Amino acid sequence: MDEGQVKAAVLTRVREANGRRRKPIVTAEFTLGSSGVRADLAVFAETTIGFEIKTAKDTLRRLPGQMEAYARYFDHAVAVVAPCHVPHIAPRLLHGGSLWTYDDEGVLHPLFEGRVNIVDHHALMDVMTQAERREGNFRAAIASRYEATSRQFWAAVARRSIRSNDLPLLSRFHEARVQARRLAAEREAQWGRWRAAQGGLALVST
Repeated sequence: MDEGQVKAAVLTRVREANGRRRKPIVTAEFTLGSSGVRADLAVFAETTIGFEIKTAKDTLRRLPGQMEAYARYFDHAVAVVAPCHVPHIAPRLLHGGSLWTYDDEGVLHPLFEGRVNIVDHHALMDVMTQAERREGNFRAAIASRYEATSRQFWAAVARRSIRSNDLPLLSRFHEARVQARRLAAEREAQWGRWRAAQGGLALVST
């Protein structure tokens, strides 16, 4: 499985865990303040969860530092790793995080559960912009950034399986990128028509 497929499996698990309740705010590639680490997936509800994904193509070289950062910023941290990595992961590498793996069918298998982290207020401030810090409300800041895209994502996958090509819906910039591609395609089509027209004029003049 590639990273996108694993992310889709994790989001499926998140959806199942919430049942009929309101779905949590989710986002991908969430920057963890000044740590230099980005969470592959972040879930914001009553508690926060960060998911770090390591496929068979990845190495474990950065995992300890990444999980240490996750422990500072999330109530729960989960490493989701390919089966080939499991024998090489000692609990100390996870800094209190949980460990999951997955099979060829995309089914997730929790191997052991980590601890609940105590997240310092200063860590939350570190992931907020200056304007958000002035307001001082972490949950409001996260909702302002990601609630709209999360609602769109959950609505889009409401009655079907979650696929890796659904992940761009989690980007706050998805609509802008779609619009930019549409405008670029329209400009290219107009340019093509103009060139065709010029070619026609050239034929008439010869």
